[in-house]
Amino acid sequence: MKGTLSVLLAGLLAGPVALAGEPWLAPGDLQLRHDLQLLVDDGVIDIPISAWPIAASDVSRALVEAKRKYGLEPASTDPKAQSPAPTLSNAQFAAFTRLSRLVAEEDTGLYAEARGAARPEELRTFWFEPREEYELAVGYAGFLGERLGGRLEMTVVDSPSDDDNFRLDRSYLAGRLGNWIFTLGAQDRWWGSGWQGSLILSNNARPVPALAFDRVESTPFETKWLSWIGPWRLTTFLGYMDDDRGEGDYDNPLLFGFRVSARPLQGLEIGLERTAQLCGEGRSCTWDDFWNMWWGNDNANENVDPEDEPGNQLAGWDIRWASPIGSWPYAIYWQHTGETIDNQIPRPYRSMELGGAEVWGDFSAGGSWRFNLEYADTLCSGTENEQKLWDCAYNSGIYNASGYRYKGRVMGSSMDGDARQYALRYIVVPSDGSTWSFMVRYSELNRDGAFPDTLNSVAPGPEDWLSVDASYRRPIRKGWIEVGVGVDREDRKWDDDTAVLPRGTFTWHYGF
Repeated sequence: MKGTLSVLLAGLLAGPVALAGEPWLAPGDLQLRHDLQLLVDDGVIDIPISAWPIAASDVSRALVEAKRKYGLEPASTDPKAQSPAPTLSNAQFAAFTRLSRLVAEEDTGLYAEARGAARPEELRTFWFEPREEYELAVGYAGFLGERLGGRLEMTVVDSPSDDDNFRLDRSYLAGRLGNWIFTLGAQDRWWGSGWQGSLILSNNARPVPALAFDRVESTPFETKWLSWIGPWRLTTFLGYMDDDRGEGDYDNPLLFGFRVSARPLQGLEIGLERTAQLCGEGRSCTWDDFWNMWWGNDNANENVDPEDEPGNQLAGWDIRWASPIGSWPYAIYWQHTGETIDNQIPRPYRSMELGGAEVWGDFSAGGSWRFNLEYADTLCSGTENEQKLWDCAYNSGIYNASGYRYKGRVMGSSMDGDARQYALRYIVVPSDGSTWSFMVRYSELNRDGAFPDTLNSVAPGPEDWLSVDASYRRPIRKGWIEVGVGVDREDRKWDDDTAVLPRGTFTWHYGF
């Protein structure tokens, strides 16, 4: 192992320099995602963006190509090379400028963040917000020398829900070797096109420390046999779940993830994804276990003996298509995730569903907006006999005390299993670079009806929540501030009680 790491480090040090000030763009920034989606959907840039974190070098490369395409660089002195350049709208140019500034070197370096939350959000969305009541973080982001890059963030929290007062979440070290990047650290991940949730990997749970291997620049294949796939990206990781899983569970299992996404047509992005929990203290952890996991031989008494079952696996696909009919600015998306794999008919089954639609537009002077409608259901269906399976999603017969959870939270949808949600979100980005977000959600949680449910991380029994949220982020000198307010009306059917509970958050970011 030491020899392998030495060879890898030597290769990274000899690799080319990345194009941006920090290797990765993390999930959680609504304005960043809105700007990226706007430019991709409008055809200004063409890169896959349904899996986060996103390589900053890929965004930087796409922006450089767009500069040439739209005449934002000095014109060539060769008269034969000059041709009329297309133009950007005010909203596109504003988004282009913000992204260019974000991936530039001057936007990295030392920073501090103070975060606070009155009753932290339980149903987390793509938005990054405080997990605990009080958080203080200091960090550094950028390149260390000319070959290695990363982020070091040290966070101290008060009265943590998982007893970890000191955290290195969002910290990582990355190095590039050719068109591949190796990353070691604790990064938030978000797989899929949903804004309110992801069925397989989201930022709901704290990030799992992992070694990741990713394709950096999503350039198409050069061969004509594969060039039709278009821009494509591959990401895979192996994480160590360093948490106490509870009585009867296996502590410290591994978490494997693999995803490939591509854009074969303008506006169309398709992703295939898998995650698996395996190993753990007291369990077998051999190459045979990895092999059985990879080929889907992990269904006890179906395609593997119970004693040889390698682990707990999720798999699925997601698709997003912008303007499939006509040229209006709209998109539809769907994510289908199964709790297990049938290797005789290769497909995820015992499945959960998430779907949505969105429209967007611009204001005068460079402002833009986005409206999103999203539906999700985490009750397992899609079985051979079309039965609905309660207590299926995110639970496991092997890791039976914690299932697909890390430090008390589901790594997929924040609703946990047996839930259904309808959500509306409206995002406004005025010309001054601030961001407004408004959201309304109706969530039917833990619909099984059983009480008490000791596995569900959100509701011990059936509950219906009506949630209203608003947030505002404004750039200030050398940083930004963000405030959020919300309220939940919780109808707890398991004890015939109703509660109206307000929430609030505050974040201040300062770069030195």
